[in-house]
Amino acid sequence: MDSSTQMSSSTQLLRDYNPSNCMSHAGKMVNISDAINSKAPTLASFKRHQSKEFTVNFVMAWLVYLNNILNLNKPMSEEQVRLCSGMIVEEFYMLKISDLTLLFKRIISGSYGEFYERLGIDKILKFFRAYLEERYDEAARQSQQVHNDRQSDDTFNFSNNMRRKHYIKK
Repeated sequence: MDSSTQMSSSTQLLRDYNPSNCMSHAGKMVNISDAINSKAPTLASFKRHQSKEFTVNFVMAWLVYLNNILNLNKPMSEEQVRLCSGMIVEEFYMLKISDLTLLFKRIISGSYGEFYERLGIDKILKFFRAYLEERYDEAARQSQQVHNDRQSDDTFNFSNNMRRKHYIKK
């Protein structure tokens, strides 16, 4: 990809996936299953198709957004934001932008507890790790469900029919 194409696609990515835009659509992200099944790109795909620097700066924008929206007495410093962004890109590269949206929605709403007017790298990474654990559990549940459905394809598909009944009632 030449630099002008990369630049325009970078601009478009930033426009499409900036925190304000994503959070305005956060109502669609109700649970981790929604985030997993979203067609949103991953941090790894940003890193692969743009650059590591682009991806770190992208995550920095999300952290700055969080810092601003929470209106804390002791927000993260620029250096803390930069360091934390790099750690997130390295450790949580598999997360989709839909995951970031849901995770930040949860952080802002207080789902991960009180901040006591302070946000630090340790707290942010703790939130990410807790979210990732939940995500792994949900992915395993979905995988098991697919397995169960495929095993029962030759016979009456009880689990699939139960899900259909469940959705029809709603």
